Amino acid sequence: MADHGTVIIKKKKVHGGHGHHGGSWKVAYADFVTAMMAFFMVMWIMGLSDQTKAQIQGYFNDPMGFMKNQPRSKNIFNVKSFPSASPQRKQAGSPGAGERSGGSDSEVTAQAAEGAELERRIGKAIAEAPNLKALLKYIDFTITREGIRMEFVESTGSVFFESGSAKIRPEAKRLIKLITPVLRASGRGMIIEGHTDAKPYGGKEYTNFELSSDRANALRRMFSYSGIPDNRFMGVRGMADRDLKNPLDPLDLKNRRVTVLLPWNTGDSGVTELPKEGLKKNTEAEFKAKLNNTPPPIVIRPREP
Repeated sequence: MADHGTVIIKKKKVHGGHGHHGGSWKVAYADFVTAMMAFFMVMWIMGLSDQTKAQIQGYFNDPMGFMKNQPRSKNIFNVKSFPSASPQRKQAGSPGAGERSGGSDSEVTAQAAEGAELERRIGKAIAEAPNLKALLKYIDFTITREGIRMEFVESTGSVFFESGSAKIRPEAKRLIKLITPVLRASGRGMIIEGHTDAKPYGGKEYTNFELSSDRANALRRMFSYSGIPDNRFMGVRGMADRDLKNPLDPLDLKNRRVTVLLPWNTGDSGVTELPKEGLKKNTEAEFKAKLNNTPPPIVIRPREP
């Protein structure tokens, strides 16, 4: 009988085990989760408005430039929080500056809705005038803690005022006459501020403070001539270059502007009158006037500036 040798089988152990716990499946799973997140982000963005999509596109095209020169939205109002007032306006003692905490959600939502409706009505009035439609892009609307802020922004050349002057251009006069009924129907007071860029005016007798003050007063006179009662004007200010629209570029033409602020608080009580309450009061006044059959008061308009 043949003698068979002893067979010895050695098994080599692989150090650093737990191979079944690692591997490429984790990478594949991470890629899957990332793809799903991107998919839901795209689906969410598709449901947003065109202007919001444009802002998102602008950020991804040039993130650094977008953050430095973030555009002001014309139709998007933040109904959860308002930007704080600038230090210059706080020092100037602007009504409501730094005083409002944002209010309840219902108040904030009503204020945003009122601002959006005001912008829509003004935009509609201007759009119906073919020769003035081009000026609409130079009017900015923002909702702040203080109130609804409407800005008449200058650009290359003269838009609302003659260059270096407080003289309102003819097209701007027609535009002011168009939007006056809308502002008057809002029932709110008005604070008018003039602003310039940081370029010196060129003399010590007449500076950017005088120019900004004169432009704000010129706009007030034009609104008064067009039908805004004098008791609606709560203040006229010349801010010069102390409150720049583009602080990163003090010489930017957009810093030259005149703003009209419609404050939330216009009375001593500090109670914000919501649009619905104002409409109710106006309706009751109209009804009582018809019952009394009293003739309307004679209004003598001042001479056009």
